[in-house]
Amino acid sequence: MSERSAVVIGGGIAGLCAAYDLHRAGWRVTVHEAASRWGGKILTSRVGDRLVDAGADAFLARVEHGYQLCFELGLEDDLTSPVAPVPAYVHADGALHQLPSGTIFGVPTDLASLATSDLVSSAAIEHAQQDLTLPPPNLDNDPSVGEVCRYRLGDEITDRLIDPLIGAINASDIDRLSLTTAAPQLAEAIRSEGSLIRGLNRFRSPVGSIGAIGSSDPDAPVFYSLPTGLATIVTRLIDALEGAELRLGSAIEGLDAVADADAVVLAVPAFAAAQLLAQHPDAAERLSAVGYADVAQVTVELPVDAVDPVLDAAGVLFPRIDGRLMTACTWLSTKWDHYASTESVLIRMSAGRFGDDRQSKLSDADLTTALLQELATVVELDEAPMATRVQRWPRAFPQYAPGHAPRIAEIRAVLADSAPAVRLVGAAYDGIGIPACIASGRKAARELLEG
Repeated sequence: MSERSAVVIGGGIAGLCAAYDLHRAGWRVTVHEAASRWGGKILTSRVGDRLVDAGADAFLARVEHGYQLCFELGLEDDLTSPVAPVPAYVHADGALHQLPSGTIFGVPTDLASLATSDLVSSAAIEHAQQDLTLPPPNLDNDPSVGEVCRYRLGDEITDRLIDPLIGAINASDIDRLSLTTAAPQLAEAIRSEGSLIRGLNRFRSPVGSIGAIGSSDPDAPVFYSLPTGLATIVTRLIDALEGAELRLGSAIEGLDAVADADAVVLAVPAFAAAQLLAQHPDAAERLSAVGYADVAQVTVELPVDAVDPVLDAAGVLFPRIDGRLMTACTWLSTKWDHYASTESVLIRMSAGRFGDDRQSKLSDADLTTALLQELATVVELDEAPMATRVQRWPRAFPQYAPGHAPRIAEIRAVLADSAPAVRLVGAAYDGIGIPACIASGRKAARELLEG
């Protein structure tokens, strides 16, 4: 039996994981990446004298795919978790409000704690109590996150808590974001208990409140990272692909160029996959309809004496309803031991989400100035940054509009008939975040190996 071959187009984490599994199984693998480096949205670079992630700075610990890959690559002993307990804050009405305990994906599962926060009005808390008695909604038509949360919890809680969390995670407008695909934990909560609050309370963890569900161990970590940066995972994957054909700066214009392969894995954004699948117009048209958001991050190193106060915080969220440019700022040197310093503070400020691309119209200097001015509404800043890094991610976040999952299923069904050797992997399809992308690539490899 002749050696089977696969071409992977796209050298981000999803594509590299597909290549990794196929290569280990003895397939002849070629990976094409149009850029000059591997890793896609995983990038680590210097800010001052520290290596700092320029994309995601962590991945969920309670989703097995990220940890499992690190274990296979010999990185399990290097994994680190955020300093605990470190609270998160919401900036509202010109003041900081600590995220109330029991808040999971923005949903307040402890209304008594919410009542003491001054983040929302008593009328908002009264509305939220209706979630406990309202009949469960029909999720068959895949409503938006905003539609379900506004009805069950009210506009105020949705705008002040849920949108800053889920909206920031997905760089999205939650009123145009699929509940079942983008927030499956909320959908499962409703299906299991008929109520967001009751359903999420089943999974509530005493530690971490942004998304700490899925473990009965209160001491289990919520997030993992690597002191050397998450790009270390990419480096290890490239090392493990020794013997495969790895091509940087190699743009593929159409599938004719790889027609001799037994299988093709498209690990590229949906719009790029649409171009590659131009000869399959039914699939290409649906892929072209997937929207994307542009985001930008400005990471600054500031003298510790120039920041008052230095927040004991993982970060601060900025509700969209207030019209700020900044969506969030992460206090990296407080959140992570490996960024801690007695001399400086490391803060990453983020901007951009679907429907708001103001940051893309600003120069790097103007973007940095604007975000620092907004940061100065949170803390006093007495000096200019010692080091600054601007990282732009155009068309970085795919948007899961309501009905996303059925549309992706339709695309794959079309390809199963017209291009059965082609697999689609990556953030555009089954979930954003590092574990989801790892799972996407490995699932495609498994399907090819099995069939």
